[in-house]
Amino acid sequence: MKRVRLRPLMIVAFLNETAYSMMWPLATIYLNTILHKSLTVTGTALFCFSVANVVGSVLMGKLYDRYNQFLLTITGMISCVLICLVGIWLDGWPAYPIILTIFGFTSGWLTTAINVYGTLISGQSTTQVFNKIYLVLNVGLVVGTMIISEIFQKSIAPIFIFATGIYAFSLIMLLCFFPRQRVKYPDRPVSRAKIERRQQKGPAPSLFTVSFLTLVVVWMMYSQWESNFSVYLLDMGFKLRVYSILWALNGAVIIIVQSLLTRFPKMIANLFDRVNVGLSFLAISYFITVASHQVIYIYLGMILLTIGEAIYVPSVPVIIDNWSAPQIKGRNQGLVSGFSSIGRALGPLFGGFIIDHSSFRVLFIIAGIAMLIVTILNYLNNLHYKKVQSL
Repeated sequence: MKRVRLRPLMIVAFLNETAYSMMWPLATIYLNTILHKSLTVTGTALFCFSVANVVGSVLMGKLYDRYNQFLLTITGMISCVLICLVGIWLDGWPAYPIILTIFGFTSGWLTTAINVYGTLISGQSTTQVFNKIYLVLNVGLVVGTMIISEIFQKSIAPIFIFATGIYAFSLIMLLCFFPRQRVKYPDRPVSRAKIERRQQKGPAPSLFTVSFLTLVVVWMMYSQWESNFSVYLLDMGFKLRVYSILWALNGAVIIIVQSLLTRFPKMIANLFDRVNVGLSFLAISYFITVASHQVIYIYLGMILLTIGEAIYVPSVPVIIDNWSAPQIKGRNQGLVSGFSSIGRALGPLFGGFIIDHSSFRVLFIIAGIAMLIVTILNYLNNLHYKKVQSL
């Protein structure tokens, strides 16, 4: 087998995201309500998790440019299996946050692996590949959060058991369906000569700087939904099942939006336009969510958030891939994962601090303002790059 196939990659991506989504949202609930730690302490633990995730993403991105992708991915998958096995028995304080931090490193490792393998698929455009990967990632997110609501009581051991089984199955998929030799990046419609011409008109570092900064802000604010928002709902008297329904709604909206973009690609044909539109929806969602305590506003906020996410998120790795030289594609995909993880690292810590000293409503207003700022920044920056792209 000499090429990467999309369907096995999508299955592995789904399985990895399912396991990851069982860990990340639950961490806040477990640390705060079971281990009785404040949201600031909880945010600090999640910060360590996400810093490790950043290190795993960036370090592995560089290694994927130099070494055998299969061996690196197998090593990362085995590491996830082992750390989840250990977590079955070590679930107290401070063992749990230590286990969570190591898991952060290995999950960041595998996130970069998925992105790198996505750029190695030939015969389809990078946009199509990442749209499909993004879709299954969000299905995995929905499945993971639904599993939490069904099996989590007071012990986190069943979660680690499930995660161990999922990563073990992913390991089998890798062994059976992935090429074992190093795979070269396929030729894309965007040639190196064209990239160089574009960079002479508009330096790619400027594009990368704005894109990576935006990723930090987007995921810093988005992580409030994945972490502090669950505690907020419980404090308002809602059951954990409501939180799971929100993520089920998230998955359904993503499927609808991605289906529309696939069926009518000219609806938002330009990737930079997708970034602008997606960020606009994300910004509006935070203001809508805290406009009232009624559950309808929470659902509406989630719908708007998801529309923005479904348009914006899969566009970024494609833009970065299109503007990257072949010898640094893996590194740059690692940076996409890494800067996303920086946002996720800062998010719970920032959110916990604001909530402890003010309120959740203030937190979401700040989030909405921050998103408006990066939306305007991207719009102004992208005006130039849209022209350069047509060269």
